[in-house]
Amino acid sequence: MEAVWIICGIAVLLLLIELLAPTGGLLAVLGALGLAAAGVVAINEHTDTSEAIGAALIAAGVISLVASVVIARKVVAAHRDEPVRTGWEELVGRDAVVRESLNPVGQIWIEGALWKARADGNGTIGEGNRVKIESVDGLTLVVSPLGGSGVGERGE
Repeated sequence: MEAVWIICGIAVLLLLIELLAPTGGLLAVLGALGLAAAGVVAINEHTDTSEAIGAALIAAGVISLVASVVIARKVVAAHRDEPVRTGWEELVGRDAVVRESLNPVGQIWIEGALWKARADGNGTIGEGNRVKIESVDGLTLVVSPLGGSGVGERGE
């Protein structure tokens, strides 16, 4: 019965290390398989309590394996999404409202702040029109007009 507890201890240790180390679920899978293996070893010992302990360890191993696979898939999927963008990076592709006519430079209102902006092209974009942020040049946002912009919109 000592072998069962040693295998079980190593399996639990692997599961705990998985919580602290970014291994992508590898240690959790090994720990879950270790619990199931400890259950098989316990069942083969033929003592009074070995069948109950073995069944419980196998069930714990299967539950741990399923949980670790589901959680690992969610973690991997979360890391495959778009990278985190902050500051001016998150503004690219967003809509804004012109506050000071862009001829070709003026100001736009987005996310509760005024930004210096430049019209992408030679045209003038009047105050109140909606624009799309195309790129960033230093601290100036390069914008293009959105089709169907309503003049006089304030976007507050």
